Amino acid sequence: MIDIHCHLLPGLDDGPRTMDEAMAMARMAVADGIREVVCTPHWHPMLCPNEGAEIAVAVAVLRERLQVGSIPLQVWGGSELSLDMDLEPGLKEGRLATLNDGPWVLLELPVLFLPRDTERTLTSLLAQGLRVILAHPERYAYVRSDPSRLQGWVEMGLFVQITAASLLGSLGPELVSLCRVLLEHHLVHFVATDAHGASSRRPLLSAARDAAAGIVGPQTAARLVEDNPRAVLAGAPLCLESWAPVPLPHKKRPWFVFW
Repeated sequence: MIDIHCHLLPGLDDGPRTMDEAMAMARMAVADGIREVVCTPHWHPMLCPNEGAEIAVAVAVLRERLQVGSIPLQVWGGSELSLDMDLEPGLKEGRLATLNDGPWVLLELPVLFLPRDTERTLTSLLAQGLRVILAHPERYAYVRSDPSRLQGWVEMGLFVQITAASLLGSLGPELVSLCRVLLEHHLVHFVATDAHGASSRRPLLSAARDAAAGIVGPQTAARLVEDNPRAVLAGAPLCLESWAPVPLPHKKRPWFVFW
């Protein structure tokens, strides 16, 4: 399996603090069947100003340590980018890290509210030829209240990554139900760990793959953790044959929202 969303680089964000913890995470991932990981430290210009050059150095150091420790895990560079005014300039200037230096971008939106210019930004990123993956949208309040919003974005050309813990119930039954709905309606393209440590938010993916197989079948589940992530590493488009979105009902807003 290939994990496209994992906070494995030590000391860069709220992931592992030390190299020893990162090594423990790597061993755990390999034992679970993960063979490749895209390291995606947070980028936020004020909170986590991790730009591409710094991330590339950290990935090189981690690769060396994995080789010394005889841990059979391949690691690649990337970033989990926050929605910010500096996002588009940073990508155009090549300062911010895309996934394995290709056209794929992992984008995190605010959890509680949707900024007014979000759709303009998404449209602009797509117009630049970038392939945008929304990180864990099942956690966004505005997607939970109206999942059809996510369908609109997928129809625009965006892609969706859900988190293994969400599908397995570690983050509550509401997210399990939502992940099931998104899978059944062909609105999920990747399942990833979003791992942050060795003791909690761990780099485990096989149980979520098996859970997805119970919903969409083993062949499609394999696409979510093997085939589609492999296309990302290659900078290639996804094969979406038989995976067109199935319409979701739109939720009507209550009349008092107008006021």
